[in-house]
Amino acid sequence: MKLKTTLAAFLAALTLTSCEDIFEDGSMQPDGSKPSLTIINPTANQAVQQAKGLRIYLSAFDKDEVKNMEFTVRGSETDLLSFNKVMNKTAFEFDTTVAVSDIRPGSYQLIVRATDGRTNVAQQIVSFTVK
Repeated sequence: MKLKTTLAAFLAALTLTSCEDIFEDGSMQPDGSKPSLTIINPTANQAVQQAKGLRIYLSAFDKDEVKNMEFTVRGSETDLLSFNKVMNKTAFEFDTTVAVSDIRPGSYQLIVRATDGRTNVAQQIVSFTVK
């Protein structure tokens, strides 16, 4: 009977040690797997009409859940528009239109950053023009 108990305890300890998250120090340090981020719209060098706005359409995935999305529209060296969206989802699509009527015609960049639950960050940049 003692052998069975010892063997069961050994197997339980072996099972628990194979799950590294249980024995980590509790920090959520980056694990090297960045979120998968795909900007579907705007496309590279797309022309956007001021009156219609900028459609932002993307998909993202991460095994540790995408916790936060940061969106920035940058011209020259200045951020003209910036907003965050809390997601807390493993996979999702995000689709919205933002007003660009106050932005002068010219070349700009859309910068999207996705941060997962372990603080890994993925970033995509797409250039577009406002007409």
